[in-house]
Amino acid sequence: MKYMGSKRVMLKSGLGEALDSSITGAARVLDLFTGSAAVAWHVGQKYDVPVIASDLQLYSTVLAASVITRTRPLEDDRWIDDWFERARGRLSGKRRFIYAENLQTQLKELPVQFAAQTARSLCEKAFGWPITLRYGGYYFSPLQALWIDALRISLPLDPEYRNVALASLIQAASRATASPGHTAQPFKANETAGRFLIEAWRRDLITTVKTSAADIALKFSRKLGEAVCGDALEVAERARPGDIAFLDPPYSGVHYSRFYHVLETIARGEASAAEGTGRYPPPEERPNSDFSVGRRSAAAFDRLLNILAQRGASAIITFPAGTASNGLSGERVKEIAEQHYKIESEKISSRFSTLGGNLKTRIARHDTHELILKLSLP
Repeated sequence: MKYMGSKRVMLKSGLGEALDSSITGAARVLDLFTGSAAVAWHVGQKYDVPVIASDLQLYSTVLAASVITRTRPLEDDRWIDDWFERARGRLSGKRRFIYAENLQTQLKELPVQFAAQTARSLCEKAFGWPITLRYGGYYFSPLQALWIDALRISLPLDPEYRNVALASLIQAASRATASPGHTAQPFKANETAGRFLIEAWRRDLITTVKTSAADIALKFSRKLGEAVCGDALEVAERARPGDIAFLDPPYSGVHYSRFYHVLETIARGEASAAEGTGRYPPPEERPNSDFSVGRRSAAAFDRLLNILAQRGASAIITFPAGTASNGLSGERVKEIAEQHYKIESEKISSRFSTLGGNLKTRIARHDTHELILKLSLP
């Protein structure tokens, strides 16, 4: 997935080592900012420890649930074909779908501005099809958007299969979306970015979803876990002695809901009016976090560690070593942690996104140092 600060690389080095040395004898692991669910999946698959994964955004908990709430692989993949047949039944014969298929075959030849205008006209009155209505002709071609909607409507009823299917749809949408880095803004239909827009619109979404579904279906957790959509401070109240909390809090001063609203809309399966160049949902529909507000981030982090320490849980924290845009820095995080825990720390190198660079003032990915803090109770 296109994901800010993903821990997949770190799990192969310092973070993986920190987990290995800390998790023996743990009662549970609380992944309180699960994000792309990379850590939740890793712990669930590797260790005999239940994982509770939480996040403010629903799509994150869907990703986590697709693996940590199953203790067996789903080896018979006939359900994937059945799912697609149901979705195709929703689309077959629809005039908008026929027009979308025709447009899809012409994307390479049509002038980009004409293609975009045609695509948006085709999607602008697709009421009842939330992805098509809000994002068709922007982040996705009309055909891609219609397929996402149809697959979302046709999800399996069985919770195990449903979680895998929805997670695969979210992953595929992240990979196919016509946006630089994250879904803060779609590529513009101009001479500069137009070729990237068309390139994304021509991606094979169907194959991507099927491949992702088959891959996730074979993953499973050693112990039955739980995925919770909620605030980290509230979920932390469930901690108890013997638990380890993994904390990878936001480091952006912009709420993450701005960058992942497309994925959140897919997870929810509904959408209202779109606003601005990014086609954002209205502010009241966007999850907000004190951890992304400069004047409140330090206090929120202090409250979180206090709750965990009071409830007898140890913790592992990852955070950029330098100053982040939410006002926190690695040093400040360490100072706060020292008020509640004993600390062992180290720095490692990794690669983290800068929210989609613009090739002028910032690059899309860059080397940085990430601080890992292992916290134990005094």
